Amino acid sequence: MRDTLQSLGLAGWILPALVCWPLIGAALVRSIGHDPAPAGRGADWLDARTITLGVLIVEAVFALLLWAVMDPSQTGWQARVDLPWLPLLGVSLSFGADGLSLVMVVLTAVVIPLALLGSWEQVTVRTPTFGALLLLVVAGFMGVYLALDLLVFYLAWELMLIPTYLLLGVWGVAGGAAGRAGLRYVLYTLVGSLLMLVAIVALASQGETPSLHLDDLRQLAIAPRLQLFLFLAFFSAFAVKSAMVPFHSWLPEAQASAPTVTAVTLGLKVGVFALLRFAMPVFPAASMHPTVQRVVLVSAIVTILYGALVALGQKDIKRIVAFSAISHAGYILLGCFVLTPQAMQGAMVSVVASGLGTTALLLLASRVEDRLGTTSLDALGGLAHRQPWFAAALVVAILSTVGLPGTVGFVGEFLVLLGTYAEEPVLAVVATGGVVFAAAYGLRLVQGVLLGPGGASTDLIELGARERTALALLTVAMIGLGIGPAGLLNRMAAPTQQLIESVRFAPPLASGSENGS
Repeated sequence: MRDTLQSLGLAGWILPALVCWPLIGAALVRSIGHDPAPAGRGADWLDARTITLGVLIVEAVFALLLWAVMDPSQTGWQARVDLPWLPLLGVSLSFGADGLSLVMVVLTAVVIPLALLGSWEQVTVRTPTFGALLLLVVAGFMGVYLALDLLVFYLAWELMLIPTYLLLGVWGVAGGAAGRAGLRYVLYTLVGSLLMLVAIVALASQGETPSLHLDDLRQLAIAPRLQLFLFLAFFSAFAVKSAMVPFHSWLPEAQASAPTVTAVTLGLKVGVFALLRFAMPVFPAASMHPTVQRVVLVSAIVTILYGALVALGQKDIKRIVAFSAISHAGYILLGCFVLTPQAMQGAMVSVVASGLGTTALLLLASRVEDRLGTTSLDALGGLAHRQPWFAAALVVAILSTVGLPGTVGFVGEFLVLLGTYAEEPVLAVVATGGVVFAAAYGLRLVQGVLLGPGGASTDLIELGARERTALALLTVAMIGLGIGPAGLLNRMAAPTQQLIESVRFAPPLASGSENGS
């Protein structure tokens, strides 16, 4: 099949299509889409939600075609496209994919349309603008995953942030909560983005010829002090987006206030991918500096335990989901900086597990909120025998979130802990505490929602055909990848090994201190 697709020239246009198609779709939705018509009028193909979902489905097809055309045995960039843009500045529209970006592309292209499908009735006003902004966010994600030029990457990064703020502030929950959450989100991410922009400007002046292409940046000989500063600038932006402690406080309120599909985009670990794609390869010596590595690893452990403990004390479903996602960010960061193949692959599998599990839990929470006006555990209970579809989906999502064997969450956490134990056995043992606390808050959530003493109002919570379809696909993915993760791991084996070797064997930061001081 791969040879057939390659013979059709798919590799020559699939990456630009992944980036540009959502932009075209945004213009289409905004120009011809309209708000949903009153119920009972039949199918309306110009409903902005329908057009947006159609564009997202086509995007998912593109992502699956990319999965089919890429060869997991090859190293380096595949389906690469280079187009001139600003030659005087050394900037080009350069896109390329490897196993890491492939996983992120497919995850994003799959969960966002499922989130929209499962929360279909949540946004019914100003839907053309909502759909256009959502598609701009998707284009930003794809640009971040596929861009090889640092300036193009930065523009795509900003394209994610600004529409997300509008989606959160305009269509968030009524009252001031959404406005406050949106403002906090912007302030946190803007500071990190500005630091990254300063670092990009400094990088642009380092080479003999102007170039911000990743392949050229990897060859730069950067003075030690400058490399350390630039790495910290990039790391701060990516740590904020990943909701790493202590940069996490924007996420719980934002996810609780945002429309479900926006909350799902906030939970995608794009900051982790950016860390692996640009910060660590371009500044390998800074990444391996003993002080930097120790601080990051300890911060990862703190994030794991803090997120799980705070989730255990929450009484709101959405806040439990948000703090569990923060705890997962700690595992992911731990796996990235231990720099063993098992741990890094486990970190990326955990990214996938978090994306699938968080999407399912947010869809279920939004259904509860739409029916009852609250997601408090005190208002729920007794759904196990009243709503079997709801109960089954919740149990599978929680089991994957807490890392039960047979789910994709277990694969990610086990590989992270296994790879960490080989290098940092003490940290691995401490990190297992997060697994215990996760089981505690997961069981508490299941007991409160499904087995507790619920009121008669809980009979109103039922899943329609759209919700069942979305949750069924997410459930199949969580179990299928947990039972058979080999295909996912094989895609990431070569790029993770290449990244680890390039970072581990980089000259130590102190070696150039005499010239760089």
